[in-house]
Amino acid sequence: MVVLLMMAGLGVDVGYLRYQKQQMQKAADAGALAGAAELINYYGGVGQQQIIAAAKSDAMANGFGDGENGVTVTVNHPPQTNGDPFKDDFRFVEVIVQQQRPTFFMRLAGYNMVNVSSRAIATSVGSGSGCLYSLATSGSDTFDVAAGSQISSNCGILIASSSSSALRAGTGARVTASAIGVVGDAQGGELNPQPTSGIAPFTDPLANVPAPGVPGCNNFGYHNNGRSGPLASGAYCGGINLSGGNVTLSGTYYLVGGGLTVSPTTTVTGTGVTFYNTAGQGYSYAPINLSGAPGTNISAPTTGNLAGILIFQDRSIGNDPQANVVDGSNGQIYTGALYFPTTTLQYRGTPIVNPYELLIAWKLQFQGFTTLANHYDTLQNGGSPVHNATLVE
Repeated sequence: MVVLLMMAGLGVDVGYLRYQKQQMQKAADAGALAGAAELINYYGGVGQQQIIAAAKSDAMANGFGDGENGVTVTVNHPPQTNGDPFKDDFRFVEVIVQQQRPTFFMRLAGYNMVNVSSRAIATSVGSGSGCLYSLATSGSDTFDVAAGSQISSNCGILIASSSSSALRAGTGARVTASAIGVVGDAQGGELNPQPTSGIAPFTDPLANVPAPGVPGCNNFGYHNNGRSGPLASGAYCGGINLSGGNVTLSGTYYLVGGGLTVSPTTTVTGTGVTFYNTAGQGYSYAPINLSGAPGTNISAPTTGNLAGILIFQDRSIGNDPQANVVDGSNGQIYTGALYFPTTTLQYRGTPIVNPYELLIAWKLQFQGFTTLANHYDTLQNGGSPVHNATLVE
């Protein structure tokens, strides 16, 4: 009878300690995710202390505050556990929660306290679920699909406007995506799946990406006048105008006023390309008007701070009434993020499935047939330029 009672008591203790470990695991998971979420902004100015503070705050919100009731919350960026595959990798955050817990029946065997701990690791390089973002927080038709147009996307659509007609689809328009979320609501068209309205407000998903420094201009009011050949990267005051010919691009092009115009008679090709559209040095801002002939195929860098970003509009530009136009209706291929955080993008689509394409703008307007994919295999870590915190352990 005594043996049976001792075994029952041991079961009670083990069950209690297991329950405590489960509660600690929730706190460790929450802390690691919070730290990784801060890590997304690490290179945008968020430092080590913010990562640690965020991780400990979420662990505390889940019942385990560092230094309270004998609890220790250790935050490691990068992880420091020997033998772990993510040790010393700065893309990951490790959280360890520990506490001495009292026993009941195990005291008879001399075990008054048992150390209980849980550990979690999260990363900031997970891919965000969306690839179409409209950032305007108010106003109708901030995501506008013209009558008869079609959008097909195997990733999500997120619309920040609180208007009851934030998403408007014209007669015969069809929108298909993995998910559609609207802070406000949607009207018209054939939408699949039905939008989830009233989602939580969200902010610019690329806000963590630092804007590149703009060098002094080495070109002024450039126009190729139909000439073919490579176009050197660098700063172009007065913008770039490509009209005719076959032009090859490579590197970062700083459009210091004047914007970018590519005519439908110009074939443009290139890899590792980013256009940074800004103003200054006496030149006024102008929008992007990108068309190109069939055979146009340009893609963003695959590494570095601008990895995955094909067009980057200066965030300091106001909500300009001049819309940017990107036309892919003749099979032109643009691989990368088209990022216009404070201005409108008019996108004329193509049925060609690019490896990946993200459209992020203050307002989005669509005409024609648009197909978007999210195959990020060419990018470092195989993840989207829009990052998301994800548990890995």
